[in-house]
Formats: sequence, structure tokens, C-alpha cells
Amino acid sequence: MRGLFKLKFIATFTLVLLFGVIAGIFALILWYFGATGFVGISLVLAFSVIMILLQWYLSPLIIKSVYRMREISREEYPWVHEIVEDICKKEGMKKPKIYLVDDPTPNAFAFGRSRGSANVAIHRGLLELLDKEEVKAVIAHELGHIRNRDMIVMCIASILPILLYYLAIIFTPRDREEGASIGLLIFFLAMIARFVGHLIVLWLSRTREYFADSYSAYITGSPRSLASALVKISYNIPRFRKNRAHSMLRAFYIADPFSSESVRGAMEREKKLGALEWFMTHPLTYKRIENLRKIEEELKKSGTPR
Repeated sequence: MRGLFKLKFIATFTLVLLFGVIAGIFALILWYFGATGFVGISLVLAFSVIMILLQWYLSPLIIKSVYRMREISREEYPWVHEIVEDICKKEGMKKPKIYLVDDPTPNAFAFGRSRGSANVAIHRGLLELLDKEEVKAVIAHELGHIRNRDMIVMCIASILPILLYYLAIIFTPRDREEGASIGLLIFFLAMIARFVGHLIVLWLSRTREYFADSYSAYITGSPRSLASALVKISYNIPRFRKNRAHSMLRAFYIADPFSSESVRGAMEREKKLGALEWFMTHPLTYKRIENLRKIEEELKKSGTPR
């Protein structure tokens, strides 16, 4: 997990540093010239559009550089290519490029500028930990993000906190005679607005994760494969041998007696996190598993599960 945390930290820090410096300079310009009203709103909107375009264009380049990924050849992992091709064929999607991140943590993510130029990155740890059906479910989840254009949606949404920040600066009454005190008030109100915007973006991110989970469940016809993958990834389930994987999937919560109780226990412990989910990009795992179980029941009633 340390390796994944380091990579995510570097990627996030790079983006924050790049766009944060630009945003800070623009905030100083607004403050110095006292832009208000129509002029201020026009400047903010124009700047927001520029920021979205910059982030849209530069993010894939930064991600590739930070994660030091390489494209997976068909000769190396033919079955991974077959999974992607099969789902894309069903959906009429262009096949994304598939990259490998040489990191032992089980993870995968989609990135890119558009659905037609999207990419899927898979960590080596994911391929080592999960069986092929679980990998297929995870890949389907990432293809769900591409199918739903989540990269573009989240890129646009990410500008909301800074947009609210600037609007707070523009519309907060200012009195130049008050000097530093009014400046601190404006900064405080602007930071509150930005914080609220950030919570909204996180909520939207969690919502898109549910959509991607549902997409994976329906397109593969196997909600339990994704649920099993989530259990292994999130709850630190021991790394079972791949030839035993199918026996583990006989029941939704994994049939092995040494893991079934631990999974239920992990879910109960996770429920105690409560409001901490507000600050997370992904829903709590137990909620995702419960959602997948509902989909499995729905598929059983319709007679379409695999």
C-alpha cells in the first residue's frame, strides 16, 4: 500500500501544485483590481474554462509520467486484451490502450481525454491477486467509467471548488479602509465555499463509482465477481491460489470458512466509519458490495445471471 500511496501522492501533489499556483496568481489579480459584478464573473468563467482545458489536456500526460506505466502487448497478456475486446465489441466502443503499472498493490484505473482516446491502467498486483473472472469484473468497471465519460465529467466538476472560491471573493463586500481584517474575512468565506465545492465533487465521484459498479455487474452478468474482487482488494483477504478461486465464489460472501466470517466482520467494522465517507472519492466497500448483491438478486429474478 505504501507504493500506491506514494504514487497517488505524487500525482495529486503535481496537479495541485500546477493548478494551485495558477489559481493563486489569478486570485491575487482579482483582489488587486477589485473585480466585481459582470466583469468579475466573466473573468472567473473565462479562467475556469482555461483551467478545465489545461487539466483535460495535461492530466493524461502527468499520469503516464508519474506512474511510469508501459503499454501491455497482446503477447504478454492475451487474455487481458480479449476481455477488453469482448466488452468493447458488445458496447460498440473503441478499444482503449491497456497499460501496466509495475506496482504490487491491487489497483486499476481509467484515464484519458475522451472516450475515443481513453486508457486503462492495471497494476501488476491486481493481476497477481485476482483470478481472471475478478480481473474481468474490475476491467469492466473501468470500462464503465469510459463508457459513462467519467473522465470528462470529473474534469469539469473538479473546477467547481475553485469556481466557488473566486465567486466568494467577488461577491464578498469589501471595505478597503478595513484593510487586513476584511481581507481575512474574504479569504475565510472563499475557503468555506471551496470546501463545500470539494464535498460536492467527492459526492459526484462516489456516485460515478456506483454507476461503474452497476455497469460491470450487468455487462459481465456476474456481480459476485466484482464483489469478490472488492473484498480481496479492500479487506486484505489472504492471497488465495488462483486455482481455488472458483470454489470461493460459491456463496456471495466467499465460501471458504476462514474468510466468510472475516468478511462480514470487516463490513461491520467499516460501517462505523460513517461520515468519513464524505471525504472519500469512493463509496465504502460494504455499500458497494450490498449494491452488487441487490443487482445479483435482480438478475436472478430476471433469469439472466451467469
